[in-house]
Amino acid sequence: MPIPARVSRQIPPSRVAQLAHSVDSLSYQTSLASSVLNYKGDVERRQHQPNDDQEQDRMDLLHHVYRMLLKGELHYAPIVENPQRVLDLGTGTGNDLSAIQPQWAPPNCNFEIDDFEADWPFGHPFDFIHGRELAGSVKDFDRLFAQAFAHLRSGGYLELQSFRIELFSDDGSLDKAPFSKQWMGLLQEASNKFGKPLANMDEWPDKMKKVGFEDVTMHVMKVPMNPWPKDPKQKAIGRYMQFEQEQAAPGYTNALLSRVLGWSKEEIDVLLAHVITELRDRSIHQYSMMYLVYGRKP
Repeated sequence: MPIPARVSRQIPPSRVAQLAHSVDSLSYQTSLASSVLNYKGDVERRQHQPNDDQEQDRMDLLHHVYRMLLKGELHYAPIVENPQRVLDLGTGTGNDLSAIQPQWAPPNCNFEIDDFEADWPFGHPFDFIHGRELAGSVKDFDRLFAQAFAHLRSGGYLELQSFRIELFSDDGSLDKAPFSKQWMGLLQEASNKFGKPLANMDEWPDKMKKVGFEDVTMHVMKVPMNPWPKDPKQKAIGRYMQFEQEQAAPGYTNALLSRVLGWSKEEIDVLLAHVITELRDRSIHQYSMMYLVYGRKP
């Protein structure tokens, strides 16, 4: 049934780990008991990746940017008009590895804490499987795509959306941002060393085709990283992205550079101070790329 526009009731903890239909296995699942909600701090932030209130606000802002990029849509895959079962992977402020989902949700929406790289326990196929900003969170995309394919009904779609952790400019002005270029290179180096790449989106279409997806389509969109464009909509997107990046940079950089590359907190702070200075410089016409890839199960 369509998801109701209003929020009708609170989901009790006992229901959070349930799906709309029963599943074959409840391994890895957990309810929102108080023990789940208590996270250890790391540099004054709750970690896996940041999940505190500031980070949740950032993810909500990024969701707004995605809606602007997609012209108000949530997805581009031509799914059926009334999908009955939809799976969202890594749901941001809905749910992630950490229990940060809202306490109120529509009655046909259930949250589940699980590892989507483990065996999927679902007993009924989905009409649509969606994942946003999963780059840097996945070790084995081949297996992820294979599991998604196996759990879609015939005619169902998988769609992934993610920013590429890399900066570009068309006029050479990025040469005035050496620290930003170094920063992106270090993030890519650390994520590759960690085994969860941040910039492998070009590989997704072939990997999806390899497991059986058809009509695989990829859209790539330029996204300004500060309000340098003259176009009003692009300028607004750039303004949002500048703020989003200033909020996101410490959380992701501290984790990767300190744990994987062995940087000190002081070294990271100095680098980020230069990065933010360059980010605020509107004479540097930097942009990133947003990738949207979808495919259909025949």
